[in-house]
Order: sequence, then structure tokens, then C-alpha cells
Amino acid sequence: MFTYSRATPFTIQSVKAQKDQLKNLELAEFQQASIYQLLENRTTFYDDILQHLWQHFQLDQQPDLSLIAVGGYGRGEMFPLSDLDFLILAQSQPSEEIQRRLRQFVQFLWDCGFEVGHSVRTLAECEQAGREDISIATNLLESRYLCGNEKLFEKLTALLKQSDFWRLADFYQAKMEEKNVRYQRYNNTSYNLEPDIKYSPGGLRDLHLLYWLALRHTGAKNLQDILQTGFIYPEEYALLQEKQHFLFKMRFALHLILKRYDNRLLFDRQVKVSQLLGYQGEGNEAVEKMMKAFFQSLQTIATLTHSLTKHYREHFIDKPSQQTCFPLDRHFHVANNAICLTQKDCFQQQPDSILDLFFYLTQYPTAEIHSSTLRQLIRTIETFQGYLSENSQAREKFLRLFQQPNCVQRAFLPMHQYGVLRIYLPQWQAIEGLMQFDLFHSYTVDEHTLRVMLKLERFTQPESRSAHPICYGIFTQLSQRALLYLAGLFHDIAKGRGGDHAELGAKDIADFAALHGFSAQDSELMQWLVAQHLLMSVTAQRRDIDDPNIVLAFAEEVTTQQRLDLLTCLTVADICATNETLWNSWKRSLLTKLYQSTTEQFSLGMANLLDNQNKIAQHKNQALALLQQEKPELLQEAIQCLWQTFPQDYFLRNNPKQICWHSALIAESRKQSAVQNVVKISNRFSAGGTEIFIHCEDQDNLFHKVVSTIGAKCFSIHDAQILTAEDGKVFDSFIVTELDGTLAKFDRRRELEQALQKALSANKIAKISTMKNHQLKPFRVKTEVRFLHLAKSTHTEMELFALDKAGLLAEISQIFTALQLNIQNAKITTIGEKAEDFFILTNREGKALSQQEREALEQRILASI
Repeated sequence: MFTYSRATPFTIQSVKAQKDQLKNLELAEFQQASIYQLLENRTTFYDDILQHLWQHFQLDQQPDLSLIAVGGYGRGEMFPLSDLDFLILAQSQPSEEIQRRLRQFVQFLWDCGFEVGHSVRTLAECEQAGREDISIATNLLESRYLCGNEKLFEKLTALLKQSDFWRLADFYQAKMEEKNVRYQRYNNTSYNLEPDIKYSPGGLRDLHLLYWLALRHTGAKNLQDILQTGFIYPEEYALLQEKQHFLFKMRFALHLILKRYDNRLLFDRQVKVSQLLGYQGEGNEAVEKMMKAFFQSLQTIATLTHSLTKHYREHFIDKPSQQTCFPLDRHFHVANNAICLTQKDCFQQQPDSILDLFFYLTQYPTAEIHSSTLRQLIRTIETFQGYLSENSQAREKFLRLFQQPNCVQRAFLPMHQYGVLRIYLPQWQAIEGLMQFDLFHSYTVDEHTLRVMLKLERFTQPESRSAHPICYGIFTQLSQRALLYLAGLFHDIAKGRGGDHAELGAKDIADFAALHGFSAQDSELMQWLVAQHLLMSVTAQRRDIDDPNIVLAFAEEVTTQQRLDLLTCLTVADICATNETLWNSWKRSLLTKLYQSTTEQFSLGMANLLDNQNKIAQHKNQALALLQQEKPELLQEAIQCLWQTFPQDYFLRNNPKQICWHSALIAESRKQSAVQNVVKISNRFSAGGTEIFIHCEDQDNLFHKVVSTIGAKCFSIHDAQILTAEDGKVFDSFIVTELDGTLAKFDRRRELEQALQKALSANKIAKISTMKNHQLKPFRVKTEVRFLHLAKSTHTEMELFALDKAGLLAEISQIFTALQLNIQNAKITTIGEKAEDFFILTNREGKALSQQEREALEQRILASI
């Protein structure tokens, strides 16, 4: 610990040197040191500097000035990058000379590298500013005397204690409005991908809110003081103290590794902070362990803040009124629309009554849980031994919840929030706060699970009729919704254990079903849904679903229309609940196509493939009707003649609108004396994406040229269809979107058209931006190449898994070109930081790759990427 004396040379350089020495000392002793000692040392260090500097500029000789620490500095919460907030309180307006010295005082601190937040005010100005601005009022409430006129500081303290200086109700309302705005900024969840230690729901600001309310009400300045007032239970104090200690330690570590003030745990910072805190493990284990503890801390603090602020409002803010009171059972009654305990110890004496509480929430849609009930619930949960599911009455009541209206919103969400699921399901605690260290999952596993269930429940709402028509039709007619809700509850419950989480989850739900008395048939259905919850997503996004064999194989795995219906709902809910930006119209179109094709397969029977000739004939007839309507100048005979030059597969893989559009473009092109390359881009003809259609003579590096040009223009490729006719003409289609998943606007489409036309008529390949995505820096993805269905002789199917990066597809296409391989089809999928791409390839003879060719391709990819 460093202190200044009059013998110490007091210069900017000496202060900077001691700052650096202090940081080095903190880094060296961080893991062993008490976080409260570290904060006290920092605060004392700043106090010494300010007091010495006050003397240095002879401000101690001015009897009308007082130097006061405010805000976090006033609380003594000084982290390495915290702002140095102080008030210079003046008896009257300082003279010009004193103002000059004060400017030198502040400038010296800036020159030393401190982030200074200061104000110079009289008492009257403090009162006026504090009454006008809740933030200034709060800062002043946390005032701490440093030096100067102490009586002036006492006058400020007396002013702030006046009952009309932010009346209790007004102060409470203003702070709760601040909290609500802050929560909305983080989507009302603690579980964000890159959270903020200070401002995320459940972060340090929630603790500060409790401090501020207690400070305004009783003058209590910390948790120990609040405990002494009797406002919180000893158990609540212990929990808050434990979680505060953890967040303080994390924030201190974060500030030690940063150069500029920030409280966000970005991915690369999570790695460094976990190392500084001493977490260990292979791969991402260390980060995931730390973040699990972090998210659990946020959830605990958010829950306690919620219950304690509710308690404060009910006891000190809301005016007593005539109570509307009626009993629910011997344990509960409703008073003023809040569910209250009639028997205070019922949760301890009859634990299954916990589930009655949430049952009544579903029965009274506007009711809330009274704070005293909620606090008793939290106390019970923290000391609960065993699991509620061991109680037969609790099991009946748990299943009863699934039959109630809005059961997810009204029962299961608050059960998760308050920790009830943790004491009901043995597996739940393992996934509580469990983060997956990737760019794909926006939420922890438990939060994602509840969002899946909530999405399923919302399929019954009118807005789902247009947003998710298939799911709306299925779910609104579903009689056994509980089976699907439970599949959602268990689909990821085995994550983090090692092994296949889908298989392990299926075993877990089998045990649950046996314990809860489900029939063998229902148990088997739920097990299948959990075990295969990724099947439809993988098939739709990474397989050629225009291939009847793929549809048949999928249908054989699914086996029944009932399973298909339930799996479709679960798949859509899972995608929507994983990441806010993940669901788009392109994914919707793929899943719709697979659902409809599989339904047709069930109608046809499993002994036969879907009849492509019938589908081709349907597409042709419908396209012909559209052409006669939209392009009457094109004669039917001319169209039929034109279509004879098209590959037969073309009519299967394109819908009637696309066929109409392409045919008109090609016919128009062939009217020209010199036939030009056809390059056209539109949002109209391919559901869910912006379609690029290219018709030209085949040429070397064609695929490479196209994907490089698309990548250079910053579009995301989702699908590629490569068809070549016998006369050497290509009929290539690419489905692209903007990087955020939206359809391309007119100007962007025209710009890309021009770039592609230029690329096709030149040998130059467009350069992809090599600028690194810093968000990918902390991630490692092993490059893998897998070949599927090796028995096929007509083509080779290849999956590629690699770290997504700018120009990846162009790099892959360059390898295909170098090895003289032809691309027949491609599905391009990005899962956060991971590329999961699927290609259908042929060799130079137009056949499946030999073993030697497959090995050469794999070696080339692994060496290059």
C-alpha cells in the first residue's frame, strides 16, 4: 500500500509510477488477496492522493471549501478503472484565484491518467441539482468526507436527510424506473451472450439499488448495516454477501486486464478473466465454469432484489387500503390481488404446497406473489434437501400444471426464476447458468430451455397463424401438449455432462416418465423427440431435400405423422429460442418443404419414392400457366422448345414461379443477336431469400468466381444449386441474404448483378476482405471433413466443419477447382463461429469420387484451412 507524505516528491510522474506499482502488486496478489482489502487499498490510495493534492495546491487554507467523495468512490467501491467522482463543496461562489487552483487540482489528476468526474457546487446548487436529477441526488446520498471544511459537509448531510428531499415514494419510483429501463436494454434477462457485470439484470447495479433504498430510508450504507435494520433475513444477507463478493472479484479482474473503463465480459475477456480467477479445465471448461457461477450469481441477486424491492413497496410505499381478501385453501389466500401465505411455515411443513402457489398463478392471471410469500419460498428453496419429485403429491401437482392455461408464462417461468425447478428435477442444477462458449447460443442452457417452452406455448396465439402457420395449425389442435412441453424441458437437459446430450436426455426423460406414471407409448414418444430433436434441423439445412431418397430416409426415421408434427413444432421453437437472429424466412421455407414432402411420403407409403415425374409435370404445367398470364407474347410451342434444352432435374429443383422467371429471362436473352450471360437477382421468386440466377456457358472457375464476388459484396450464401445441360449451358441458382439475414434491397441487388456480370466475362477473381473478425479470436474450431453415403456411384456427399471466416467458401471452391471437381449442390450453414457446409460433388468424369480422390480432397482442405 502506498501513501504520500510531505517528504515524497509529488509530481505527475511519481503518481503514475505509484499507480503502476499498485496495479502490479494487485496482479501479483490477486488470487490470494481479499477483494474487500483490494478495494479498501485502492480507496485509501485515492484518498491519500486527493488529500495530498488538496494541500499541494494550498486548498487546505481555504476555510469555505470541502472535498467530498461521491458515488462509487463515496461507497469505497474503487476498482482499477473506476471513475474518481468527487464534489468540491463551497460556502459561496469561489473567487477567480480559487477557481484557478481548482482547475489545476483537477487537471493534475487528468494528467496522472485518472478518469475524473467532479463538480464544484454550493449547498444551494447541490440542493437544486439533486431535486431536479435523481442520479445527482443518489450520488450525493453516498457522500463521504475527505478533507476541508467538515461542518460544511455536515450541512450537506443534514440537507439530504430532509424528508422532502426526494420523498420515499418518489425516490423509490424513480429508482425502479431506472431499473426497468436498464432491464429492457438487456432484454429482461441476465443470460446475455456477452454480459455486463455492472448493468446486466442481477449485476452490481441491482445491489446498488438495494443500497440506495436503504440509504434513503434508514441511512444504512452497506449490507451489514441493512442486516442490522432488520430489513433482510440473515439467509438473504449471506446470499447477497456471497454473490457480491464474487461479482466484485470478477469486476476487479476485468479491470486489471483492460486499459480503458468497461464492464462487459466480451468473449476474449472471459478467457483472460477466468485465467486470472484461477479457473482450470480443458478447452472451454474454465470459461464455462466461471460463467456458470457468474450467471447463477446474477440470477440470485436479481431474484432477491425483486423480492426485497417488492417487500419495500408493500410495506413503506403503497398506502393501506380496504383489502379484497378471499381464501384459496388452508395454506393460501388472495389479498389485494397478491397471493399470500395463510400458514407461514407451509412450505417447510408440506413442500408440495410450493406447486400449489404456481397453480394459483395460472388460475388468477393478474395476481402476483406477495413479497412475504416470495421470501419464504426463497428461504425454503435455499435450504431444501432432496428433490420435490420424490414426493408423490408433488408429482401429481407438477403434471397438473401442464393442463392449465398459459402454464409456461404463469407457472414455469417463475418456477425457474425462483429456483423451484432446481429442487424438483435432479438434472436441473447442472444446467442452471450453464453457458456454451460459442457465438451460436445467446442464452444459458436453462434460459434457452424455458424460451423453447414459451415459444411452444405462443404457437397458440393469433400472430403465429402468419409467422408459423404449420406450427399454429398443429399446436392449436394438439390434445396432449404436455408431452411436447416435457420434450422441450428435457431436450438439452444433459448438456455439459459429456457424451451425446440428446441420447442422455432421452434416458433422463424415460426415468421421469416412469416416475410420473406415463404410459409406455407416451414415454417412447417423448424419448424419441428428445433423442432426435436435431434431426429435422440438420436434414433441412444440411441435406439435399429435393432428393426423394433423402425424404424417404427422413420419413423412415420419423415413422408417423404424429411424430413429424411434434418434431416440427419442437424444431421451430428450438431454433427461435437459440438466437434472436437465427430464425428467418429461408429456414422457414426449408422446414416447410421438408414437412410437406414428408407428409406426401407418408400418404404415398414407405414402399415407394416420391414420384418426381409427377412433380416435374406439375411444375411445368403451373409455370406454363404463369408464363401465358405474365408473358403472353411467348408462344407455348416456343416455351416447350426452350424447355427441351433444360436439364430434367431443373424442373424438380425449382418451383413454378422460378421456372417462369428463368424461362422469360432466357427467352429474352436469346432474342439478342449476340446472346449475353443472364445474371438476374430478385427477392420475388424464392421464399426466404434473395435469388441469384445465372445462365451462361460453363467455364473454368465459374463457382469460384461467383462465390468470391458474392463474398466480396458482403452477402451471406445459404444455398447453391449447380445444374449443367448437355449443351454446356449452366442453370445456377444461389440463395443469399444480407449478413443480418434480411433480403437484399434494390440498389444492393443491382450492384451485385453488375459485379457478377463483370466477373463472368473476366478471368480476375474478386478479392474477399481479409479483415479479421475480432469476435472470432477466442474461438477454436477443429476443421473436419466427412463423406456420407459412400455407396452412391453418381455423386459424393461431403460435410465440412470449420471456423467461419471471410472468404471460407471462396477458399473451398478454389480447392475444388484445383482438383477438377464439379459442384452439383451446396448447403451453406453458419452456426455462430462455426461453418457447417454440405456439398454434392462429382469428379471430372461426372461420377462419385474414388477413395483416392476423397483422401486427396480431405488432405488439401485440412492443409489449407
